[in-house]
Amino acid sequence: MPTNYKSADFSQLYRKFKKDAVIDDLTCLDSLVGLGEKYAFFQNLDEHIGFLERGCAVLNERRNYLKVRQAEITKLTGKISLATGLEELVELHRRLNVVAIELALRGIMVMEIHALITGYRHRLTEKVIALVCEKLAPLPCEFTWFNMGSDGRREQTFFTDQDNAMVYEIDDSQEIDAYFENFAREVVTSLDKVGFSLCTGNIMPTNPVWRGSLAGWSSKLEDIFYDQSQENLLRVIILMDIAYSAGSVSLSRCLIDKVHQMIRDNFGALMVMAHSAVMSKVALTMFNNFRLEKSGDHRGMFNVKLFGWAPLIMTVRVFALKYGFTDTNTVARIKHLEEQHHFEVEFSQDLQKAYRVLTYAKMVSQVEAIVSRYEYDYFLDPGTLKDFEQEDLKRALGSVEALQKLAYNSFFGGGVM
Repeated sequence: MPTNYKSADFSQLYRKFKKDAVIDDLTCLDSLVGLGEKYAFFQNLDEHIGFLERGCAVLNERRNYLKVRQAEITKLTGKISLATGLEELVELHRRLNVVAIELALRGIMVMEIHALITGYRHRLTEKVIALVCEKLAPLPCEFTWFNMGSDGRREQTFFTDQDNAMVYEIDDSQEIDAYFENFAREVVTSLDKVGFSLCTGNIMPTNPVWRGSLAGWSSKLEDIFYDQSQENLLRVIILMDIAYSAGSVSLSRCLIDKVHQMIRDNFGALMVMAHSAVMSKVALTMFNNFRLEKSGDHRGMFNVKLFGWAPLIMTVRVFALKYGFTDTNTVARIKHLEEQHHFEVEFSQDLQKAYRVLTYAKMVSQVEAIVSRYEYDYFLDPGTLKDFEQEDLKRALGSVEALQKLAYNSFFGGGVM
């Protein structure tokens, strides 16, 4: 578990959620104002509360509840900058995670949960780095800490691990290299204590692959992009979602611009990623049934991340990179591709809904893991879902397959996949 969750804080609410499916009356909201799918894409709590302030008096109770929760979030996040040690940050992270779970169980949707969790985890990361800077002062030169993965895409959910990189200014100095090796070790260890689990794939600046001077990174990127081994392909995919976290903004811009330049100069690498994306299996059979595990501990289940969510993320990413869109967020990428007429409006809406459905399924299964105290492994049993939820999930997976077919035609000129 990434933090010391106390499931008692929300287990009763979870049981009610499983019984009733929806706790707050979003159906009532839709019937009154015809909001439809839009409520699923409020970007944050401010936007949601602002809508309720503009005249939905029938949902005053919901509005008031959200305002109380928002005040609590503001109070807790405000305490992050005032913390003097890691133990305070551990408890603040735990309490904020519990609030996020409660909001999800009360009908706050995926985009708002993403914005909330990503926001306070960025604050926590900044504070951890500030504490390490203070401990190891003075800094020998400027540096930047980067987020990648779901954090780089601003798509954080209830579990998190570390997918980070680091660049510093001065090159060709053993003393500087040794300083930042120790610095990275201090930050990674501290983040782990605060609730950001160590990356099982070692994608952290304690690994020299993900740490170096700006000049060293330039040389490293040349090797990564031109040597298209399986290992380097994975590194390229990870770098596609790199985003600034803390430190020097100008230094971060240098590295991010270099990554994007390498993408433009190495279309072959993008083609390899496109092939990987379109060939990723989706958990849907040709007869529109779920493709489930037939034996083992996960019999009757499928991996919602590997066979649903990941193919969607990967395929949207390669489309965005093909057309030069540098924002890392998946829904922002889909909307941009629609605005630039690469996706039809209806298709874009289907993909956005697919993203919401698959991510929401992942979030609910994470809560189930916390309540039941078993290790989370992304497997989902469709039999535990209501009929309409199963149909939503099948439609979402169907949209992912349609996206893969479009990508195949776009990158490889059509034919049979």
